[in-house]
Amino acid sequence: MTIAQHLLDRHTDVSRYSVMIDENEGVATFLLFDLSGAVSGYQQYRPAADKVRKNDQNDGRYFTYKSTGRHAVFGLETWNWSDPLYLVEGIFDCVRLHNLGCAAIATLSNDPKQLAEWLWTINRPIYAICDSGEGGAKLANFAHRYVTCSDGDLGSMSNNEVAKILTAF
Repeated sequence: MTIAQHLLDRHTDVSRYSVMIDENEGVATFLLFDLSGAVSGYQQYRPAADKVRKNDQNDGRYFTYKSTGRHAVFGLETWNWSDPLYLVEGIFDCVRLHNLGCAAIATLSNDPKQLAEWLWTINRPIYAICDSGEGGAKLANFAHRYVTCSDGDLGSMSNNEVAKILTAF
C-alpha cells in the first residue's frame, strides 16, 4: 500500500494539509506551525515502522522536530479562528475533528505547559480531547473543559464515535 493510500485510509485528505510524501522512503512529513503562521517544525510518520522506537528520526513510527524556543503545532493551516478550539495529542486525532468541521490543533510532543501562555492569547474557549495516560492528563490542565477517551483515540474512531465525544462539551 502507498503512503498516500494509507493516509487516505486514516481519513487524511492530503490536499488540506502541508504534507510531503516520500513513497520511496515510506514516510509522510507534516509541517508544523506557530501562531504567527510560520513553519516551526515537522512530524515524520512512517506507518511501517515500529512504535517502540520513540521519536527516532530514522526508524521510529513518529519523529517530531520543533525549532528551539518556538511553539509548533499541527492543524493551524485549516483553522478559521472559529470557536471553540479543540486540543488533541496527535495529527490523526486532529484530522478526525477537522473532518467534522471542528477547529483543532495537535500539540504533539510539546509540553502543554510551554504552550499555555500562547494558547490563552488566542482568546477562544479551549476544549481538550485527551488520550488516557500521562500526556492526556497534562493536556487536560490547559483547557477550559476536557474529556478523556478511555476506548482508544480519535484517530481510530468512526465519525459517529467522535461526534458522540463532542457532545460531552
